[in-house]
Amino acid sequence: LRHLKEYQEDRKWLWLLNEYLKTNKEKLEIPMSMNERSFAIWHREKFLKEEQGKKLLKRCGLSMDMLNLYETTEPLAYYVHTRTTPQNMLILENKDTFYSMRRVLLSGEKEIMGTQIGTLIYGAGKGILRSFQDFALCGEPYMREDGNTLLYFGDLDYEGILIYEKLAGLFEEYCEIRPFCKGYDAMLEKSSRLGHEQLPFTKEGQNQNIGTRFWSYFSREQEINMQKILQEKRYIPQEILSVEDF
Repeated sequence: LRHLKEYQEDRKWLWLLNEYLKTNKEKLEIPMSMNERSFAIWHREKFLKEEQGKKLLKRCGLSMDMLNLYETTEPLAYYVHTRTTPQNMLILENKDTFYSMRRVLLSGEKEIMGTQIGTLIYGAGKGILRSFQDFALCGEPYMREDGNTLLYFGDLDYEGILIYEKLAGLFEEYCEIRPFCKGYDAMLEKSSRLGHEQLPFTKEGQNQNIGTRFWSYFSREQEINMQKILQEKRYIPQEILSVEDF
């Protein structure tokens, strides 16, 4: 009664939502993608994402959570070397490293830097924070086996460390994700031979508020060496290592 104009505008969509909740409430127990749920209720797949769906729910005092939906992301890209479990699965921040390590495994090797790797997962930088949901929801059965170890390897800079810490934090109830320490050790060793003055400078404006989770997997000496590089406003890209290093 206080918002008759808005009600007139929303009435068609309200009745569709009302009908769905009355006659299909049990379907809310099954998770659906946002576009699928949107079409099921309003017969418009983009009603929630791009039209007035979110505003309508807000006016009704309803949350998106009550619709039991999830947002779809770019499918997780990965290379399966073996489905034998338990195994080590390695998430890689950058595409070049993914391709190089895949070449090594395709050549018949079973190990990367002395560690047996069964699956390589391409993280696509920050994209892994969303696309890894695909792993948790739809990963192949062998991927979700108890006993598997998940490792992460990215650039040694504030952004790369933050990606790891956010990913590990988001999924800590599901699994433990550890840094691929051998990879970071190799980056440090190669950069010391090159000389820190040859390393590139970090981009301006990087968020430097990293926590302690990443450092907890390294020795105090390794942490000091890595912190020194960051304090010099430099970083080590993953690409310092190439196929010959793996």
